[in-house]
Amino acid sequence: MDQVKRTPLWVGAILVGLAATSAFGQANSKHVLVLRPNGVSFEEAEKGMNETLGPNYQLSEFLITKETTVDDVVKAWKGAAPKVVVAMDNKAVGFFREARTQLGDSITPGVALMGVRIDATLRSIANSVGINYEIPAVTTLINLRSVLPTPIKKVAVIYRASMEDLFIRNAEYCKQENLELVGWKVADDVDPKEGLDKALKAVTDRSDLDALWVINDNFFLNAKIIKEVWLPDLAGWKHPVIVGVESLVVPKLKFGTFAVLPDNYALGTQAAGLLQEIDDAGWKVDESKVDQPLSVIKTLNLPGMKNCCGIQKDKLGEVDKVLE
Repeated sequence: MDQVKRTPLWVGAILVGLAATSAFGQANSKHVLVLRPNGVSFEEAEKGMNETLGPNYQLSEFLITKETTVDDVVKAWKGAAPKVVVAMDNKAVGFFREARTQLGDSITPGVALMGVRIDATLRSIANSVGINYEIPAVTTLINLRSVLPTPIKKVAVIYRASMEDLFIRNAEYCKQENLELVGWKVADDVDPKEGLDKALKAVTDRSDLDALWVINDNFFLNAKIIKEVWLPDLAGWKHPVIVGVESLVVPKLKFGTFAVLPDNYALGTQAAGLLQEIDDAGWKVDESKVDQPLSVIKTLNLPGMKNCCGIQKDKLGEVDKVLE
C-alpha cells in the first residue's frame, strides 16, 4: 500500500560543491545556483532537476538554515557566478530577491518553486518564473469525491483576507463541478489563534458541510497552532480534512485525511524545463509566468478516513499513496 504511483495532473548556510566544482564551472558557463532548505522533499526536487538537465549544466547548492543571512547568500552568489538561480520555498525566494538587490543585479534570472503562493510572491520580482505548489481545490475535491461513499457538495475554507483572491479563484473553478466553497475570512491583523479558533468553531457548528479544505498558509499552520487550535477544534468532526502537504496527512498526527500533492521529483524536472527555456532565450526570461504542477500524488490517511466518514474499499486502487 505504500508504493507511490505518479499521476498526471489534468485540469546556510552550507555551500556544497562550489570549491570542488570551481574549475569545472570555468569551462561550463551553464552554472545554476540552487538555494534551498535541507529536507527530503527538496532533495527529491533537486535530483529531478539535476538528472533532467544532465552534464551540460553545473548545479551548486546553498542550504538555507535558521542562521543564514543575506550576506551569506551574496557571498555564495559571487562565488558561483550563476547564469540562473533556483530558489526552493519562500525563505529562499526572499533571499534571492534581497541578494539580487544588494548585488545590484536585475539581470540574473530566477526560478521559484516549492513555496506558498509563488504566483503572488513573484509579482514583485522581475525576470523570474516559477511553479505553484498548491493544487487547485477542484482537482483535490474531484479525486476525494471518487473514493467517498457519500457525495460532496459544500466544502469549508478558512482563509486570511490577503488570500481572498485564492479563495475566489478556487470557488469559481469548483462551481463548474457543482461544488461550493463556503469561506470564512480572517483579518490579517488579528491574532492567528483567536481568528482561527473562532472560524473553526463556526465551521464545526454547521451541519451542511461535507469537508474542510485547509489552505497552505504558515500563518495558520505552525506546530503550536495545530496542537492548540486545529486538533482540539476538529476533534469529533466527522468529515474529511483536506491538506496540502504530506506531513499534515500522516495518521499519527490525526489531522489531515486526504491530500493531492505535487510530485517533488517531477517538480524538479518541470523546473529543469523552465531553466532550459531561459537558456534558449539567452539567459533571460522572455515572459514571466507561474505554471501549475504537472504531476501529483494522491495521498490518503486510511485510519483517519475510516474514522471520519468511511471509504469505498474498491476505490483505494485509485489512490497513489495510502498511509496506514
